[in-house]
Amino acid sequence: MSLALTGLGVTSGIAIGRVHRLTPGELSIPEYHLDHDAVAAEIERLRQAFGRGEHFFQRLLDRLGAGGAETARELLEAHRLILRDPLLIEATEERIRSERINAEWALVQQSEQLQNEFRRMADDYLALRREDLEQATSLVQRELADQPGTLIGSEVPHQLADTIVVAEELGPAEMTVLAQRKVAGLITEHGGPWSHAAILARSLEIPMLVGVHNALDLLGESEPIILDGHYGAVLAGPDDSLLGHYRDKREAWQRRRLDLRRYLGRPSRTVDDHAFTLLGNADLGPEFQRCLESGVDGVGLMRTEYLYLDHSQPDEDSQYRAYRAAVEIMQGRPVTIRTLDAGGDKLPTILAFAQGPNPALGLRGLRLSLAMKDLFRQQIRAILRASVHGPVEILLPMLTSIEEVRQARSFINACREDLRAEGEKIDPELPVGGMIETPAAALIADQLAAELDFFSIGTNDLIQYVLAIDRSDELVNYLYDPTHPAMLMLLRRIQQAGRRHNISVTVCGELAGNEQTARLLLGLGLDRLSMPPAALPAVKRSLLEADSRRCRAEVEAYLDGRSDHADGLALLKSLNDPSRDD
Repeated sequence: MSLALTGLGVTSGIAIGRVHRLTPGELSIPEYHLDHDAVAAEIERLRQAFGRGEHFFQRLLDRLGAGGAETARELLEAHRLILRDPLLIEATEERIRSERINAEWALVQQSEQLQNEFRRMADDYLALRREDLEQATSLVQRELADQPGTLIGSEVPHQLADTIVVAEELGPAEMTVLAQRKVAGLITEHGGPWSHAAILARSLEIPMLVGVHNALDLLGESEPIILDGHYGAVLAGPDDSLLGHYRDKREAWQRRRLDLRRYLGRPSRTVDDHAFTLLGNADLGPEFQRCLESGVDGVGLMRTEYLYLDHSQPDEDSQYRAYRAAVEIMQGRPVTIRTLDAGGDKLPTILAFAQGPNPALGLRGLRLSLAMKDLFRQQIRAILRASVHGPVEILLPMLTSIEEVRQARSFINACREDLRAEGEKIDPELPVGGMIETPAAALIADQLAAELDFFSIGTNDLIQYVLAIDRSDELVNYLYDPTHPAMLMLLRRIQQAGRRHNISVTVCGELAGNEQTARLLLGLGLDRLSMPPAALPAVKRSLLEADSRRCRAEVEAYLDGRSDHADGLALLKSLNDPSRDD
């Protein structure tokens, strides 16, 4: 092996193949001034280029086939809509008129202005939206230069089963074509877990790494490489021994995936006959379909941030259609819809003004919704309207006080009464729950339980707030420990508050989707877990083979100081020791 690179694995799995470097080719952007009588013709040239770019996306939409097609359709449609955005089109036209410059130059300036506004907000989520804008405007620039099309040109083979594509970044158009050509794996230098490419790769289950710096410079064309999505690693120039090891590992992973699926149809009970509940996390259509196919008891977390990904705020009707579609896919199983959890590292473009000096501690979650009542009203009304099509629950994120819960419930009741007055049919008993993801909420769990119909624990944020570390920060991520005693004590406190007030408590963070930490949660009395569909088979097998009494005894002994385990990792190892399973 001559080289190892690291990145972020946005999908698990292993890909083995040869590199194909996907480079866009440098476009020479001309810059010149126009005579007064040439302005109208230049504006028309720009409009035609935008029209051809939109038509290109429409052709891709028309050709989409099955297998993740719905996700691809939604993302391609979002890119197509960028080419209709007045902030881009009309402002570029105005530059041509006022400055009398050519279309290419005007488009570059307008695009850079929008991207600079995003950059000043210093937010990872907005950085991904910059990539969307770059991809859309690059397509228009190619149309203006009479070089139409995407990065996918004639030099890319039509069958990519043994090929790992390496690119700076990939848009939905490129992803759609590569998926149709059966690409083995994907590597990009830029992007993140919420980029359109990452969302689509997860939907299509294509192994993918993002954020692999200088990959195009370091990986040669046709060079053999291994992509390990689980560890976020690229291994270049592997020898025969390493190739053999990873081929065996890939085959074992594929066999394991097939083997695990046989557990999905079994009743959800541990070996000592303790019942548990498995739910799915989802946002886009294919994820709901996979949840249904996996036999989940419902959707424990429907994220709604994707509706706000682009430049315009979704109206009430468009949100209603999205929620209704999710509810109908689940065929009577409950769907828990989390209200907009914008803020922190996932602030949509249209809400960028709310960016503060410390996003993780700023205007985010429920506090943002309460500060923007018109936005909150649209979302609540849309959810209430969707409730007539099947069981729905509302989940309020980022709680810290009783008063904000009361404000939210009062607001929801007012929206309910308004809809009734308008003659709309809604579920009169729609439950309202809260995300417990701050230390404040965990410490007042008893008081919150008296105000809410259910709890959902967001372990991702809770761990980071409790331990005061950002696990994406390489300087401190070694301190990220989900088994820290302080964390386990808070989880036990939340579970006990839910039990005292007879409300359900669901865990919907990453701990729920990990087959080893699932037993830790079971030992804490947390037996309602919500996770991505891909994690369901392994977690279910782990719990089916667990003894809940042993798990509870070991966890309680550890928390009470009566355990021989030196630390939480030793506890975790013991809980998952197959020799101790009955």
